[in-house]
Amino acid sequence: MTSKRKRRNQASSPNGRPKKGAQSAPAAPPVGAESTPRGTPPADGPRRWLLAATVVLFVARPLFPSESVAQAGEGIVLVMLSLLLLVAWGVTMIRRDRCALRLGPTDVAVLTLLVLHAVAAVWATKTGNARAALNVLWAWVGLVAGFFLLRQLVATAREARALVAVMIGLGVALASYGFYQYAVELPELRREFARNPEGLMRAEGLWYEPGSVSRTQFEERLNSREPFATFALTNSLAGYLAPWLVVAMGVAALGRWRGAMGIFLVVASVGTCLLLTKSRSAFIAAAVGLALVGLVRLLQRRSLGWKLPLAGLAVAAALVVGAVAVGGLDREVLSEAGKSLGYRLQYWRSTRAMIEDRPWLGCGPGQFKNVYPAYKLPEASEEVADPHNFLLEVWATAGTGAVLALVAVLGCFAWAIWRHGHDARGTQADDDQAKTPEDDVPDGSRWVFGGALAGFLLAWPMGLMGTTMPSLAMLWLGLPLAAAVVFLLRDWTGRGRLPVAVVAIGLVALLVNLLAAGGIGFPGVAGTFWMLLALGLFVTERGPGRRWPRPTAWIITLVGAALAVACYGTTYEPVLSARGSMVAAQWEPQQRRAHLLVAAGADPRQPDCWRQLAWVALEHWRDDHDPESLAQFKKYVVRATELDPASNSAWGTFGDQYLEVYEYTSAADDLEESVAAYRRAIALYPNKAEYHGKLALALERAGEAAAAREEAKTAVRLDDLTPHRDKKLPGKLRGRLLRMGVGP
Repeated sequence: MTSKRKRRNQASSPNGRPKKGAQSAPAAPPVGAESTPRGTPPADGPRRWLLAATVVLFVARPLFPSESVAQAGEGIVLVMLSLLLLVAWGVTMIRRDRCALRLGPTDVAVLTLLVLHAVAAVWATKTGNARAALNVLWAWVGLVAGFFLLRQLVATAREARALVAVMIGLGVALASYGFYQYAVELPELRREFARNPEGLMRAEGLWYEPGSVSRTQFEERLNSREPFATFALTNSLAGYLAPWLVVAMGVAALGRWRGAMGIFLVVASVGTCLLLTKSRSAFIAAAVGLALVGLVRLLQRRSLGWKLPLAGLAVAAALVVGAVAVGGLDREVLSEAGKSLGYRLQYWRSTRAMIEDRPWLGCGPGQFKNVYPAYKLPEASEEVADPHNFLLEVWATAGTGAVLALVAVLGCFAWAIWRHGHDARGTQADDDQAKTPEDDVPDGSRWVFGGALAGFLLAWPMGLMGTTMPSLAMLWLGLPLAAAVVFLLRDWTGRGRLPVAVVAIGLVALLVNLLAAGGIGFPGVAGTFWMLLALGLFVTERGPGRRWPRPTAWIITLVGAALAVACYGTTYEPVLSARGSMVAAQWEPQQRRAHLLVAAGADPRQPDCWRQLAWVALEHWRDDHDPESLAQFKKYVVRATELDPASNSAWGTFGDQYLEVYEYTSAADDLEESVAAYRRAIALYPNKAEYHGKLALALERAGEAAAAREEAKTAVRLDDLTPHRDKKLPGKLRGRLLRMGVGP
């Protein structure tokens, strides 16, 4: 290496120009630039088409909610698309003599993680809610398929930079919609819900039983002032914005992006919206990421100077002042931080106990929400759907092997980053130079931009196939701003740099957020993880990948086809068929039962259809007390509990309903069913005071005074332990329990 540097110095003057008399060497391409041949080899056409289609997966996914993937199978259309693309890629490889495949230790660890996750999901279909297990399993399969496709299809550094530009632009689009939502849309929705709650939920394609936990949570989210954009949760929006804000600042500080207007637009929009979310975990993640960017710049012996830090502090101060001025940021963000951390410690403590009971396969993907209440502490705040920690989430739902595989994924990636930095030290190679013979690979960055536009537009029909489609404000407000950011990034996309440090720091920021917020199972948030992982590996690798024999392509194609067929049969077709009928049930109340029966037949694993049927049958019985309606209600309850045996909320509701029936029929069987349902709800959620209190009343009616008094004592004790108002016993119920002689 030293001799090469000497020859280069002898042939050039200090200003880099050839010395007189020195033999001139062919001019090197600009840093980070790729030479693109004038002619496009026909063989590369399929690659670029597939690359554009893969970009659709990652752009469309954050544009409609993914938090309800377990219950509703959100995004199953994108999962099917990813598997079809995998098959198409395999077919293109079959046509070649040998298959170029990027496959390293990180990829093997990813495959191991997916297999172990699938084993846990298959087991959960036998022991828990099969529909939720399959929905989450296929969401993971879709994400890993997208990761694999990016690994194989991104061939030039310009394409990698174009992907980053697109995702930063998408962050700006989401942030702009967050502003619109904060100022206009949410206030209007609150007013409409106050006027006509059922009509609003029907228009949104939602149904929650009055008084249910899900409905209460929906109302709380609606009354919250924090924006959530196209996500269902504010923390999910923050989880997307924080890493891409860090990546954008990393590109500006380390990647030779000098567009002041573009930097300002990204920081002003994404930074302000991030503040409005009040997500402490995202704040910490962004702070850690930005600190690492500054540290890397210092380690590269590139002084920060005084202007850049001062400008950064001024912008941050302006954003904070603006957020405070509009009421989006207040003292509670800091004053409630300790309480928020305390809540998470409660979640983690309960999750640890869950893991100790189920160390090998976990509770199963999509089952955490049902299993967690059995371990929830009496003083804990809420019944969470995940433990708010990505490591604990994988461990609790898929077992010890799966979390070790995830740690191996991160370890292999970190090793690849370290090895790349060690190999590149002392050389003139830039971090973002594509490690393929790019003179033979046409650039596909324009196809990346085309795929991004298609993904943005296709999110609307895809949303129609789900439960929620994006707001039109994303189209007329978000899309132009995203396009403006991509345009302002054009110079960097064409001639800039994507240092591996930027990708790694963005991934670190995301993981820091996921350590306290969770969400690695939400595709809208997790898509960032898999994209940054794929781009980081691309930057660190040299060469187009190892050449494998043609049978390898056949194997990949057949596996992809088998997965596509399995996904279609177990989830895609039943979920979408049932969803159409369930939506029709909301719009045609007179035909609701008929539509729900069609939905139940289309998706025999979906318990929600049977729960709604039970509610409809009970409503009919309330009107006419027809024995046939009562018989239907009981039949539907049995089927619902068979499909979702661990739902404490369902058992609690059925206990209430059977007790109501008993009040009219005075039949001992109905009272026994009510008592049995309450007991089952308590077994699944032992620290819920209300279940114990209602069981006490049911036992009192059954003449079991001693047992009723014990349950009443437990209910009052748990009520005294919880500091949370929404977990307290209703005043009327507590009064009745106290009159049983269980307290002062």
